[in-house]
Amino acid sequence: MNWGYVSAFWTTVVMNCAQPANWEVCLPIHEWMVPAAYDYIQFKTEASYAKEKQLLRSLRLDDRQ
Repeated sequence: MNWGYVSAFWTTVVMNCAQPANWEVCLPIHEWMVPAAYDYIQFKTEASYAKEKQLLRSLRLDDRQ
């Protein structure tokens, strides 16, 4: 995970959920955080580009990333 994701999460989720007007929507965290985390993991591991990236890395002769 890079700092871009952390920064985006902080500015969109944490800062918006800190406002009392949004507590009703943000409070049931199990309704939105768990599905979002699952989608992120699935996207990073099962997306076609991720499989292609793994294949290309396995074909490299050196250990460079």
